Amino acid sequence: MDRLKFTAIAHSDHLFCSPLSEERADRLVELLDLAPGARVLDAGCGKAELLIRVVERYGAVGVGIDVSPYFMREAREKLKDHWSAESIELVEGDIEDFRAEPASFDLGICIGAAQLFEDYRGAIAALKDLVRPGGLLLIGEPYWKRDPDAEYVEVLSAPRDAYTSHSGTVAIGAEAGLTPLYAAVSNEDEWDHYEGLYLRGIERYAASHSTDPDVLEMLRRVRTWWTMYLRWGRDTLGFGWYLFRR
Repeated sequence: MDRLKFTAIAHSDHLFCSPLSEERADRLVELLDLAPGARVLDAGCGKAELLIRVVERYGAVGVGIDVSPYFMREAREKLKDHWSAESIELVEGDIEDFRAEPASFDLGICIGAAQLFEDYRGAIAALKDLVRPGGLLLIGEPYWKRDPDAEYVEVLSAPRDAYTSHSGTVAIGAEAGLTPLYAAVSNEDEWDHYEGLYLRGIERYAASHSTDPDVLEMLRRVRTWWTMYLRWGRDTLGFGWYLFRR
């Protein structure tokens, strides 16, 4: 089964591909205080909704990168309805193939996509290199609300040290030489809405695409994930929003 296809269908009803409400998104954008013409990089931009909001709020210039052809297609269609289309470049491909001058961006964004750089520390290092001194990094990253059960870690297929606590996530940025400016976490309503739409997206697709040979595997995967979320994830895995200055 095409993993990117599954992810796109599961996020078919999401505005943002993360547990992020519009209210919180706009609040985060207001914190950035960018100058007109600022250059913004969004690594793993998904449907580019957050990038569009940043560019249009500040009159910035944006570059969004994502490996998913499905998300890139949605992002391009979305841009047709926005005046910021001429100010945003969408790049479909692997972040490892992206070339830019060091310190050439005023803001680097990476929301739930640290794995593109191997891990959270890798994302910080890469964005720090691309953002100018005095520039900003906005990162969305999972964290452990509590010590995870061994069963959850096993089913999640992520090592225990893949994440740390909320405070530990801030500390890693500080240890990398960044100045923490802001930190907040998604609330239960944002998580429930995100996970509920994720389940609903696959279930609705399966109901109307019964001849798709991937449907049975999709249903198995999403129902297992939903069970994991209700049993462990809701109380164990959080999502934080971290703003740093280089």
